[in-house]
Amino acid sequence: MSRVVVFILNSVLVGSLFSLSAAEAATTEVPYRVGPVASALGGAGRAAVDGGEGGWLNPAALVHIQSYHFGFSHQQSHRDLGDGYRDFAVTLSDGGQEKIAAGSFSYIQRSHLRGGPGAISAESRDFQFSLAGFFPNKRLAMGVTYRRLIHEQPGFDSAQDNFTLGLLYPFSEKFGLALVGQDLAGASDSVAPEARMIPSVSVGAHIVPNQIVRLRADVVRRLELNPDNLENIHLGLESWFDPNFAFRMGSAWLESQNEQWLTVGLGFKGPRLSFGYAFEIQTREKVSRDANGTRHSFDLWLPL
Repeated sequence: MSRVVVFILNSVLVGSLFSLSAAEAATTEVPYRVGPVASALGGAGRAAVDGGEGGWLNPAALVHIQSYHFGFSHQQSHRDLGDGYRDFAVTLSDGGQEKIAAGSFSYIQRSHLRGGPGAISAESRDFQFSLAGFFPNKRLAMGVTYRRLIHEQPGFDSAQDNFTLGLLYPFSEKFGLALVGQDLAGASDSVAPEARMIPSVSVGAHIVPNQIVRLRADVVRRLELNPDNLENIHLGLESWFDPNFAFRMGSAWLESQNEQWLTVGLGFKGPRLSFGYAFEIQTREKVSRDANGTRHSFDLWLPL
């Protein structure tokens, strides 16, 4: 009898530890998406101007896009525990040299994986509409993003609406600052961890010391699920060693999630077609090593 009791207690204990590890991994996969440019630069870019990624990090940057852009991207995240996601995204950005306003639309279809490759447990559809303009002159740019996230899983579906506000001020061609409030409406505690939109405020800087090197730095503070008011720091260095090719590297210290990511990537900019690739790896030892993981991002862009 005593052996049976011991066996049951051990089973419960092991199952509890496994559940805690799974919950920890799930809560680190929050519903945020950036493209391979920012991904390769440690997630930094709120003060930079990227043709297809501005709406995701700072909608105010859209007014500095010089043409229309249409892009397709894919991202895949894997945790050692077996959890992760894969998604596909399409983005259309509208800009131009003579315009005083700009906009973008993006759609992300994400499959959440639990228990290993191919085991899809939930689906998310993420719609984002962004508008931006200059105010009160052509120095200070302001932008807003409306976001609707639909999350579907067996037994429970949810739909959330949120918004992001952004400011961008380029002091010169070599230096700019940004201020962003992301998903400021927050989210309900009842949604799945991987679908919970956490409000945050961030400050970003973009420095261009010469024609070859560009530096980015962002500091982000979550307004929820951050009892110690920890800051997340994102740093990146981009080198256009050739007019058509870029090498990117960076790091992200996500203290609110107890993670550190190292990132690297490449980019090509052609006359009609551009592409980017980024690889990210979580390097910090955590309570559960199974929560470590990697991400791959890839995109194709076509200026119209």
